[in-house]
Amino acid sequence: MDMHNKSIAAILNNLSDAFMIMDANGRIKYFNNVAARITGYASFEAKGMKCKNIFKTKSCDTDCPFSNLDITPKINYRRELEITRKDGTKLPVECTRNILLSSDGKLFGVVEVFKNLSKIKNLENNLIYSEFKYRRLFESTKDMIFIISKEGLIMEVNQAVVDLLGYREKKELYLLGNIKHVFIDPIHWHVCKKHIDLNGFVQDFEVGFKKKDGTRLHGSLSANIFLDDNGNIVGYEGIAKDITARMDSFRRLYKHHQELVLMNTVSLTMNSSQDMNEVLNTALSEAMKLLNFSIGTIFLINHDQAEFKLQTWKGLPKNLDKNLIRPVFHDTQLMEFFLGKDNSLTPKSIFPSFKITLESPDKSQPIILSCFLITEKERPSGFMAFPVGETQDLSLEDFNLLGSLGNFLGGSIANIKLIRTVQKHREELKHLTARLFQSQEIECKRIARELHDETGSALIGINFNLEAVEKIIPSDDPVMNNIIGNIKQQINHTYQEMRRISHLLHPALLTDLGLEPALDSYLNQIAKQSSLNIDFKMVGFTGRINHDIETVLYRFSQEALSNTIKYAKATFFKLSIIRGYPSIIFIAEDDGIGFDKDENNHERPSLGLLSMRERTAIRGGKFFLRTEKGKGTRIRIEIPNKNGESSIILEPMNFLQEIYETKAD
Repeated sequence: MDMHNKSIAAILNNLSDAFMIMDANGRIKYFNNVAARITGYASFEAKGMKCKNIFKTKSCDTDCPFSNLDITPKINYRRELEITRKDGTKLPVECTRNILLSSDGKLFGVVEVFKNLSKIKNLENNLIYSEFKYRRLFESTKDMIFIISKEGLIMEVNQAVVDLLGYREKKELYLLGNIKHVFIDPIHWHVCKKHIDLNGFVQDFEVGFKKKDGTRLHGSLSANIFLDDNGNIVGYEGIAKDITARMDSFRRLYKHHQELVLMNTVSLTMNSSQDMNEVLNTALSEAMKLLNFSIGTIFLINHDQAEFKLQTWKGLPKNLDKNLIRPVFHDTQLMEFFLGKDNSLTPKSIFPSFKITLESPDKSQPIILSCFLITEKERPSGFMAFPVGETQDLSLEDFNLLGSLGNFLGGSIANIKLIRTVQKHREELKHLTARLFQSQEIECKRIARELHDETGSALIGINFNLEAVEKIIPSDDPVMNNIIGNIKQQINHTYQEMRRISHLLHPALLTDLGLEPALDSYLNQIAKQSSLNIDFKMVGFTGRINHDIETVLYRFSQEALSNTIKYAKATFFKLSIIRGYPSIIFIAEDDGIGFDKDENNHERPSLGLLSMRERTAIRGGKFFLRTEKGKGTRIRIEIPNKNGESSIILEPMNFLQEIYETKAD
């Protein structure tokens, strides 16, 4: 082979495709390296073999150009074949066959170029499979998928869009044209498109889709742009999730939250005020705000007078005379039942609503309202009323809310009535107790005066008479003198005891000189009669105070000291009375054994403490008791100083010290 042929062979061996040359008999004359790799035959093996023996495919038998030497150029072709390699494996190839003809049209050879299609076939298969998977995913996903042109035209949608929006087939959606017709409000699409154009995508954008029947479907849309080779926007692709159930759950949760807020607001009002009108007004305002009612009223039933009273209202026309408004029931039997004596109800979470018409004597436009019952201890106590038109769209949760509110308000009304009754009875008891204490003091004062004036005078008269008798009895009669002496001693003892009892009932010093001298005398007398160390001081008193207050403070001192002596086993007792503003402060404390005030102690009667509490309450004061076993007892009482601040005389050091001690306690 000359140099020229070697160069051609080198070029053919370096081709990327397989190349072989056959002679007029169909035998291979040249077989390059790529052909050897594809077929598995070495070049020297292939030389002299026929093509059909190399490819081992039936196509070579039917299309072989050497079976007929009268060949025309039409025999040239390009086609795909599946050949069998030397090792028996199958391989797809693409063959390009060119017939070599002499000048007289005779076949003298064939050039065949073929290349391995296995990679291309794999790519095609993968592409087909990928497209299949994409199509299956596109159609089987339960989320809505859109492909939209730049102008907003619907190019393609998946089956989920058809199903979720309530259409029968995709064609109906394509006929809509622009994607904006799928949204409840077209502005949703325009805002979403603006975000995508600006950022290249949008994620979890909440929108409202319009179903075929016009109802709303809540969706969460994520979308992005797709560009052409020049980077220009050619369209949008997006996926939307149906979040209607989630939004419904959120709305229900929000509604429950609002209901709790309503109940909490009403409860807070109840805790801070016992004014029924304030509680009902708060409940009505919050219910109207939550349920978007324009008008609201609450009527209460007066069973004693057999009438309905408009208790509170919102949104009624200003020209209506609220005092003359009367509810006209559409169901008269129900009205009679509400006003009747025997109208007990079995408790329920909600009772059926009923209708009334508001009418007034001035012939104003009647207002029809839908009513929800308020029940109190198995009896109807009133009802809430709202416009009929605004209650027609209420959900079951809204009805349950109004039912719960009706039961809640019924309980509130019952509690307020009970509290009012208790307060009334407490005031009556307070006045009765005050009169009792007053009568007691008057009686004690009367008895003390009679003991001092009548009984004391009688004893003195008896004593004088005895002295007269003693003068006429002979001095040498020891028996009679001894008897008269004993009688005089008994009279003197009786007189002293009578004075002591009179002083305990009502000390004359308290009336004549005031509180401080009376307490000084009383405490000094107790100190002499017992081993108790007593510390007593009064601060801020420069003159007499109200006689009744003096009497109360004196009784406090008696009760406190009496309990200390009887039960405390104390060695020290301190009594402080501070005149300040706005209160007079009474403090009595000892270092005794104390007691557990939560226990029922039969050995330590609490009548004295109860009396002190009652006297304090009558005066509008405050009573504090601090005690513990083994740690003594301290009583602090604050009584309003009605004389005012002008009556206070400040003694800086001692008075401030007492105030600081009081605050520390």
